[in-house]
Amino acid sequence: MNKEKKLDVLKDSAVQAHISMLQGIINRMAGNSANCKNWTVTLVAAMLVLLVDKEMQLPNACLCLIPVGLLYLLDCYYLGLERAVIKSQKDFLDKLSDDTYVDLIYRVENLGGRCTQLQNTIKATCSPSTTPFYLIVALVVLFFGKII
Repeated sequence: MNKEKKLDVLKDSAVQAHISMLQGIINRMAGNSANCKNWTVTLVAAMLVLLVDKEMQLPNACLCLIPVGLLYLLDCYYLGLERAVIKSQKDFLDKLSDDTYVDLIYRVENLGGRCTQLQNTIKATCSPSTTPFYLIVALVVLFFGKII
């Protein structure tokens, strides 16, 4: 494909809209991941306050680890989805040089099935954007549980 035709393809409004759609999905997944972290801090702080309050008598600080673990898995799931959409966007951009890109517009492909999503989620558990945060929160909960 010559350079002029490639520039016309990149200027095509449908291609731009498709790329914008994928970018919007990526931004939503990143926002969901940030919300998981916000909810983790909020829930753990509220539970620790209830633990300190003697009238509520929350039995153990380890109960705070339940929302930490669940939100960690949810955060990893969103990160896995985000990575899959980024890969789909990259594949789409790679196919722009072919004439077959028109068939791909407004379809999000290459996200894989459930097995692939599970693999992406497991890979995200080792991510520097999730593991250190949730590990620190869990350690704070355990430390706080020891001193109360």
